[in-house]
Amino acid sequence: MRDTLAPYLAEKACFLHARLIGTPGHKGGVVTFARFANDARILLKQSSYTMLSSMFDYFRLDASWPGMKDIQLAHASGRELSPQEIETILSQATKNALHALYPNLDVQRRCIPYFSMHEFEALLFSDVRILGDMLPLDGNKLCSIMAEYGGNPEKINTNRAPSIILIDMYNAYKKTIHGCTIADSIGIPRIREQCSCFETWIASLLE
Repeated sequence: MRDTLAPYLAEKACFLHARLIGTPGHKGGVVTFARFANDARILLKQSSYTMLSSMFDYFRLDASWPGMKDIQLAHASGRELSPQEIETILSQATKNALHALYPNLDVQRRCIPYFSMHEFEALLFSDVRILGDMLPLDGNKLCSIMAEYGGNPEKINTNRAPSIILIDMYNAYKKTIHGCTIADSIGIPRIREQCSCFETWIASLLE
């Protein structure tokens, strides 16, 4: 996604410098707020011109992440939250928690968190025609999956992770090989049209 998103933003004078959080060599897993907060402090202190953003998978967040308790309470009460509601809760709670830790770093203005509801692969369902042609996959089955989730790519994950859906349909699928190529073919404008959380994030970066 970095290789697709960075050129798109650069054309609009927004320059992205992507990095993994944590120590060098760390390979994903559960994302803890403490690790993110430490990296956020280091990056925000580098320059007053630095803006900080994030792209985390919601399903990989530690249960103690700011905002997670509110989401869990909502679900426990029987309230179904939309992807946009979940993303809004997490983003604001994250900014509030960072501000409490670093009140002198102007976090509310300089931090723009983003939480992808599930995996990166969900965004690839923004254009099932391109997705189906490039892997290749059964177009009718892809349309059926989209219909199951009300045409919203950011909801895909109720039963199976998006990457597992793709692997089940095409067992040679590789995120690092196919995912980036497909995202580039679909294009950021199309993903923005189909994914409201992603659109809110990109619009915030470009303000």
